[in-house]
Amino acid sequence: MSVPPGTARGRRPEEAGGAADRPPGAPASALYEALRTVASRRAEATAVRTTEGEHLDYTGLLRLVDRISGGLWARGVRPDTAVAFRLRNGIGYVALVLAVARVGARYVPLLGNFDDSAVRAALARTRPVLLVTDGHRVTPAAGLPTVSPDALAASAPLRVTEGGPRHTGVFRTLWTSGSTEFPKLIAWRQDKFLAERLRWIADTGIAETDVFACRHPLDVAHATDLHMFAALLSGAELVLIDPHAPAADLLQRLRHHRVTVMSALPRHYEHLVGAGDRARRTGADASLPHLRLPLCGGAYLGPAVVRRAGEVLGIRIRQVYGSTEFGLALGDTDGARRTAPGMVPVSGVSARLAPLAGHGRADVGELVLRSDCTSEGYLHHDEANNRTFRGGEFWTGDLAHRAADGGYRILGRVTDALTGLDGPVTAPMLDEEMTASGTVDQAVVLPVRPGGFGREVYVAVRAGRLRDEAARAVAEVLAHHGLKGTVRFTGSIPMTPVGKIDKPLLRRMFEKEATPG
Repeated sequence: MSVPPGTARGRRPEEAGGAADRPPGAPASALYEALRTVASRRAEATAVRTTEGEHLDYTGLLRLVDRISGGLWARGVRPDTAVAFRLRNGIGYVALVLAVARVGARYVPLLGNFDDSAVRAALARTRPVLLVTDGHRVTPAAGLPTVSPDALAASAPLRVTEGGPRHTGVFRTLWTSGSTEFPKLIAWRQDKFLAERLRWIADTGIAETDVFACRHPLDVAHATDLHMFAALLSGAELVLIDPHAPAADLLQRLRHHRVTVMSALPRHYEHLVGAGDRARRTGADASLPHLRLPLCGGAYLGPAVVRRAGEVLGIRIRQVYGSTEFGLALGDTDGARRTAPGMVPVSGVSARLAPLAGHGRADVGELVLRSDCTSEGYLHHDEANNRTFRGGEFWTGDLAHRAADGGYRILGRVTDALTGLDGPVTAPMLDEEMTASGTVDQAVVLPVRPGGFGREVYVAVRAGRLRDEAARAVAEVLAHHGLKGTVRFTGSIPMTPVGKIDKPLLRRMFEKEATPG
């Protein structure tokens, strides 16, 4: 969707109503009303911008949402129907999400790594009434009405009326990251999602003066929840950065836009540190003095990444923990320097550890969470629901350590746990030990029997010219823990759209090689 450079001006949010009322049956939207409230006090403040120079203030964003809402309604989108997305990041994507929520429908993004068969399966499961696409990828959608974001934005606006019923149904069906298996579909209601986001914003101390940088695809929760909604519901500014931009460009953008908040995965911070190292060797300043909340999601954050980020970028990474299913659960966002690295539950969330079978340590176990603001669970996947949502609790499937001061540290997936010579050890911990040698660029350890607490592993290794030295470093780590491994060197490690390692694909590669013929 094309947005002219320069801040859009127009009627203020409180002037958006009129005689042409909302069509009968169009409900009030909790998310839309929250945006209107923010826009009433932040009308001319920048709401969202791209690094290509496009930007809208809150008034302009609200007007764009109204036009897209009108376009959706004119094309038969009604409460509780689904709209599929196949889009690149942009201001139009942001407005489209809010517009779908406004008319009481739900949106279903088709992930960037979905091939034609996966797209067909996703459409069959979600049964959308409309596909919105910018045409960057051909999408097999026989018989499904298709429209561009620009065509929707050219429509007459859907007017605002006061009062009436408020839509509290499902507003999105979002896919999990797919880092452990084929993505599952998660349903979130508007009212629960809004309550969870506002609670986290207050707990974190996010303010309207903040500037958020989002370098994730808007198809995934890491982008929408930690960036888009956190920014817009607090009246802050959202900066959309190309997810494929090299780390050096990202570093430059963070400095140029004086970004104060961002969230990324551990490997993204590793790349950013590498770009900072290269910049400093040329005499350039690589520090990020404005970045007060450099958040890090993902299951495992090694201490080496935290240390190097402090040395090179001048930041202290604050880890946060959550999931597409649960929302944000734990965080290290209050600035407190506890006796050991760790996260504490955010407001409204309680946490406990369930001990592992065969391992009697009280301070290590599966992390179990509870909150009154979570998703509706997995769609079309009763087995996953029964395993994950039990008696009002959310069983995360992640192994955690609880320190004496109450802080939690995530060690990796329970299915990644292995039995070492000195007790439980997880695959991500081994990954970090292998790369610490300096001869291994990247290592990914996979238990041969996930969840079996065994001692046999697959190891995918990406190394430069020092392959022999890398092989020795891997062998030393395995021997130190009493593990046996099948090692495979590769030129690249496959990743999911959110930026996590595609472990199912790696496992299939190993198992295919192990199969005779």
